[in-house]
Amino acid sequence: MFYISRCWSKLVSPILGMFLAFALMLSVQNVWAFEGSFFTGSDGVPIVPGMEEMPDLGVVFDKPEGRIVEGFASGYLEQSEIRSFYGRTLPQLGWSVFGEGLFQREGEVLKIEILDGVENSRSILRIILAPSQ
Repeated sequence: MFYISRCWSKLVSPILGMFLAFALMLSVQNVWAFEGSFFTGSDGVPIVPGMEEMPDLGVVFDKPEGRIVEGFASGYLEQSEIRSFYGRTLPQLGWSVFGEGLFQREGEVLKIEILDGVENSRSILRIILAPSQ
């Protein structure tokens, strides 16, 4: 019985280690996939793949209480796809969900609004990042 227990632990430990390493690699890969695709001035609010930032419409404003960032992106995605992306992705980046389209992290609130089919059948995504006070 002791021999079986030692063999079992020698087999399970490497398999468990490989599984944990693989899971860590997948979660890090998801975060790295957003590199270069964040809203300007947002310090880490990703743009949904398939949408393009509209930099001429964005605003970044610093004030003593914190910054205010308004950003826009457009693309041929449906509201459900956009909401699903942010619902999966933002918690991985440290944001907590506290309402539909509302997230909070480190003293800031992020609001996500989506307008369907506004610009030549493209959806418009608007983010507003502001101090939580």
